[in-house]
Amino acid sequence: MADAEAEKNDTIRHSIGVVSRRTGLKPDVIRAWEKRFGAVVPGRTATNRRFYTDQQIEKLLLLRQATLSGRQIGQVADLSISELRDLAAQDRIALNRVPKPGEPITLLKEQGFLASCLEAVEAMDAPALRYHLEKASSSLTQPKLMDELVIPLVQEIGNRWESGGFRIAHEHAASVAIRAFLENLQAGYTSATTAPSIVIGTPIHQYHELGALIACNTAAAEGWNIIYLGAALPAEEFVAVAEEKNAVAVALSLVYPGDDPYLPSELRKLRRMLHKDVDIITGGHGSSGYLGVLEEISALVAVDTEAFREILRQLRN
Repeated sequence: MADAEAEKNDTIRHSIGVVSRRTGLKPDVIRAWEKRFGAVVPGRTATNRRFYTDQQIEKLLLLRQATLSGRQIGQVADLSISELRDLAAQDRIALNRVPKPGEPITLLKEQGFLASCLEAVEAMDAPALRYHLEKASSSLTQPKLMDELVIPLVQEIGNRWESGGFRIAHEHAASVAIRAFLENLQAGYTSATTAPSIVIGTPIHQYHELGALIACNTAAAEGWNIIYLGAALPAEEFVAVAEEKNAVAVALSLVYPGDDPYLPSELRKLRRMLHKDVDIITGGHGSSGYLGVLEEISALVAVDTEAFREILRQLRN
């Protein structure tokens, strides 16, 4: 009977829209996890549309839970459903138990800070959100602060806004507080006069800048000289500043929309106008919608902040 039920669940077909609503993951994130990490392998209909089984939906839910707990998708994508269930159980235990004296509590700290920040966002308490972020910055290393608190926090705020759990006001108020925190954090970094320079911002029609600010902090922590231009700039501005500052690279955060029909031509223009030795780096979940043109212009695509760090180290070397 159990085998028959499992077989039935494995043959039920769900569209990517249904999967997105059930898991809270955006369709472009689901596709990116498939293409880059092989998280699931959907079937195809006669018209080449993706379809998913119940088991694949469960795996995507478990993967989302694992990433919200601070893990990178590349670390968990190839785990089985059974392994992911065990991991989720371990995380629940770690979050709820009291650590013994002297016991390492890194995971507890990260999850605790994330929960406190989300509570502050829900209460629309900007001072409390800033307090928890600043407290975390004094307790966590810079990579852990970005990878396992700030990024999961921004992602979860976006997920709750899309699902109706947060109002637009929640998202806007949180963004203002997080932006101020990131700007203040970056101000604390100093770079050597001989450090390479990188121009960071978002291209025209891309107005979400938290990803770019995270990139600024990540590059600053790696010792780079940062020239931050803000959001929604045309290619000509990036080129002019890159030339003036003798920049090694231009980094663009692509978040939303992921299907802007004008952005590919803007990216091609940027590549044409930039000096051939200046690299283009892109990141953000919106990048998956432009992989064709990014490959065409030989952009370096950072799938996460650790990949961004590695790109920066390679360029510097």
